Amino acid sequence: MFSRTPEIRRGSRTLVTHRAVLALVATALLPMATGCDSAGADAGRWRLDYVSVSRDARVVDIAAVAEDEGWALSTEKRKDGSEAGFLLHRNGATWRRAGVPRPLRSEGGTLAGAQLEASGPRNVWLFGDVGRGGGPGALRWDGRQWRRTTVDFYTRDVAVLAPDDVWALDASSDRPLAHHWDGTRWTGHPLPTDYVGRLSASGPDDVWAVGDEGEDPSDRDVRHARQPAIVHFDGEKWRQVTTPEYHSPKPKPDEKAKLTEVVALSPGNAWAFGLHGYTGETGSQEYDAAFALHWDGSHWRKVPKAFDSSGASANELAVSATGDGAGGLVLGSKVGSEQHRAADGTQRLIKDPKPVAGRSERITETDRRQHFELHDLQLVPGTRTVWAVGAVGIPLHDGDAHFARGVIAAYSTGD
Repeated sequence: MFSRTPEIRRGSRTLVTHRAVLALVATALLPMATGCDSAGADAGRWRLDYVSVSRDARVVDIAAVAEDEGWALSTEKRKDGSEAGFLLHRNGATWRRAGVPRPLRSEGGTLAGAQLEASGPRNVWLFGDVGRGGGPGALRWDGRQWRRTTVDFYTRDVAVLAPDDVWALDASSDRPLAHHWDGTRWTGHPLPTDYVGRLSASGPDDVWAVGDEGEDPSDRDVRHARQPAIVHFDGEKWRQVTTPEYHSPKPKPDEKAKLTEVVALSPGNAWAFGLHGYTGETGSQEYDAAFALHWDGSHWRKVPKAFDSSGASANELAVSATGDGAGGLVLGSKVGSEQHRAADGTQRLIKDPKPVAGRSERITETDRRQHFELHDLQLVPGTRTVWAVGAVGIPLHDGDAHFARGVIAAYSTGD
């Protein structure tokens, strides 16, 4: 949206790249809110709690661990054009730069390709190119320091439930494979489907993974192309769950439907989001519809009007989803059309945050055209507040007006 954004290995969290949430700095960031809203900001709008000083930065991943504590992963472009990653930490009211964890600093390592997940203040995990020598690995924050954990696979997505209960989807395996950490070692669990890309859990016996399965849609002779696939772990075994299919009234070339996001709110309340598309005449993939499925405790069902897609193309919906703290959910998008769907089904579009200064120290008329590009969001535990990360700015094609400030925003779902 604002400029080229390299993919971060988040699976959390590739979408539109299938929720690998997008992309991941130097020293010039402030733990404050330049141009931020006050605490009494307009209801129904994102409030900016952190804005980078750099005009070429993004915050790409977040882990909310307590009401007043969280970790975030940010990147900033250096003067030589390269990018560096670093952590932000909030322990109180302010987001502050935490830099690169000591095990990586001592080795000259970076946070490129990392993803961040947590279950609490003393159980925060970083996965990615953080192994010795830059290979796959994991670092775990125990409340005092970062410690290395041996991991011999790259992760597509991760669900952290406890220090001895972590699930990770293997991004390197030829077949769908989930690894489980029991506090001592990783064990592999083959998954009963063709592909999974996203993972979510409401508890140790309620873990969902979603993706797609079926014939290869590149085979033009196959009329029944790939369809959504969902598997579930009930505390003992992974099992495939019957999933609704999507077909066009008139079969289209290379038609396929795939799930690209899942959020488990409770054993009887989960959502999955996907894209139903086909290959256009130009040979490019052209998604014609976004769709949603809901789990009611016994079946996955289609929800035709789960969100308002007006003003956004279907393939730009559902970058990330999280609960609202009361049985509903907040759905994020790359195009600034975040939505809050309450438990009773009522829907509300969330407004972009108020503008921040772009290339100057004041907010110009051009700056008022800026948009919020969201990369990840999470419900803050024990609250009705959602934290979101991304960037606000003006697209690259606007020339000298272009900028992208990394931001962390908050939205109260109880308003």
